[in-house]
Amino acid sequence: MNRIKDYSITATLIALLTLATVCHAVSISVTGNWAKTITSADLQAGAGSDITSEHQSATDSVSIDIIATAGSWSLDMKKIDTNWNPSLDIYVQRTTDGVGAGSIANGTSYQLVGDIDQNFFSGNGDRTNIKVQLKLSGATIQVTPDLYTTTIYYTVSDI
Repeated sequence: MNRIKDYSITATLIALLTLATVCHAVSISVTGNWAKTITSADLQAGAGSDITSEHQSATDSVSIDIIATAGSWSLDMKKIDTNWNPSLDIYVQRTTDGVGAGSIANGTSYQLVGDIDQNFFSGNGDRTNIKVQLKLSGATIQVTPDLYTTTIYYTVSDI
């Protein structure tokens, strides 16, 4: 008798502050997280079938505020795994522009979060309430059931 085991994937978000080379510092605040438990309800066609490979968070799971800017800025991202299966991928996409006097560009389609810093999106001026959605990909019944955890780090820099 086969038993379906639960998978639990948690993406914890931590914001980092990057100091600019001038006398002020751009500031970032990140709130939110996402945990996905994969159960028998995620089977594609019931007992004996594979599980749904992709799972998305709500479109507003993460909120980012970027303030105290001195003009243009860039937001980078990377992940650091605590316990992660290499078959799993985590993606992020920006779902809103947020609000504020400045503007924002890029990041509106899913981007794979890797182990090294890469650009997520950029903008200028202060922007708050920027919403981000996460997506987990690669889940199959071949992935050993476990509690998989990774942390996504966001770093903002004046440019």
